[in-house]
Amino acid sequence: MKATPRLTVCLLFLVFVVGCLSTGSSKQLVVSSIPVWKNVAEYIGGRDFKYHSILKGGESPHGYELKPSDVKKLKTASLVLIHGLNLDNWVVGSAPQDKVMNIGKLLQSKYPEVKEPGYHVWTNPVIMEDVHFEVARRLAVLRPERKTYYMKRARDCIDTINQLLQKIKVCTKETKAVVIYHPVWEPLFKSLGLKVIKIARTPEERITPRRIVKVVASARKLGATLVVGETFSDRKTVRTVADEIGGKVLILNPLPDEDYPTMLSEWGRKICSALGGEKR
Repeated sequence: MKATPRLTVCLLFLVFVVGCLSTGSSKQLVVSSIPVWKNVAEYIGGRDFKYHSILKGGESPHGYELKPSDVKKLKTASLVLIHGLNLDNWVVGSAPQDKVMNIGKLLQSKYPEVKEPGYHVWTNPVIMEDVHFEVARRLAVLRPERKTYYMKRARDCIDTINQLLQKIKVCTKETKAVVIYHPVWEPLFKSLGLKVIKIARTPEERITPRRIVKVVASARKLGATLVVGETFSDRKTVRTVADEIGGKVLILNPLPDEDYPTMLSEWGRKICSALGGEKR
């Protein structure tokens, strides 16, 4: 019995759908502790892998506790990307060590500043250029035949990062110093050539009135007029310091769930707007 044209079309469609589902389910899983590393991997690897971040955009990594579902993901991952440097110790011990790529540890030999406790690698655009290449190399271990593609994606991203960095430097060239609440922003502003005055010298530091007096004095001495806080920290202290120096407040999200060029572009746009806009 001959198949009708309609039946033939339906059979071909089923073959296509089953093939897609089969391909999707066989993809290797890349798991990260924080969303920035997931997005770096996805930017480079595209549709070649499945991606999962334990923390979501805007969540703080400090003090996080793994859920059973997190542990399950870690056990089945082909690659686990962690920040290291005591930021995401909650991953250690729950992921197969031969699958772990510790980004902080990897970069310490090349960048002395990364050896500082709690250094936030992803807010340094210059160092992030190396990160993209390192992730591309690691993905190529899983898919050797795609190495050329991954390295090209990394180079394209680095070119974009460089362009964005130069644009941000144009609008910050008249600024000498900024005040930051959390150490997370220190690498970003130092990469822009600015001096940084930290309110909290460590993520756990409890801010006292005496500390605020010292910060205000330093800000006045260096002519700082911008105080940068983050979405999940104490904004009252940030505003107190800004009021004392007659400056502006800028709240940034240190861990958005976006690819790195988008993340850097958004930070730059808000920084440039704050430096040139009205006090708020």
